[in-house]
Amino acid sequence: MADSSPRTKRTTRTGFLLVLGIALLYTGIALLYTGIALLYTGIALANTFVTATSDRARELALLRLAGTTGGQVLRLVAGESLTVVLVGAATGTLVAALNLAGIHGALRLLDAGGTIVVPWDALGATTAACAAVAVVSAVVPAGLCLRRRAVDLAGLRD
Repeated sequence: MADSSPRTKRTTRTGFLLVLGIALLYTGIALLYTGIALLYTGIALANTFVTATSDRARELALLRLAGTTGGQVLRLVAGESLTVVLVGAATGTLVAALNLAGIHGALRLLDAGGTIVVPWDALGATTAACAAVAVVSAVVPAGLCLRRRAVDLAGLRD
């Protein structure tokens, strides 16, 4: 019975391992590239919020002089940053949906239908990560601005 069973030749096994190695190397490089792109995106997002919040030192000081507490100002800044992230995520999702609808329509014209699968978990995780980076990057500079006297900051000119 052992003589009639099919066996894998050594060259077939070597070829399989070579193709598997190339696929694993490509996957590793793609994951590394994706990680670097995410890191740069996070840095750009943080830089944008730190710069924008630091430039608003006078406005934050005027809010303090108008009678708001430091906590209220920090909650306002956190709410604004969350609003920006949610509007960006909604806009990006809408643009992606329009693009996918166009591709889906074109594939249906070619009789090559398919289903559109949206990775909601990844979309939610990305939005949550962006929200966390945005809130921290906006609240920390605002908190540092609030440590200075509001009267001194209110006199600053842009």
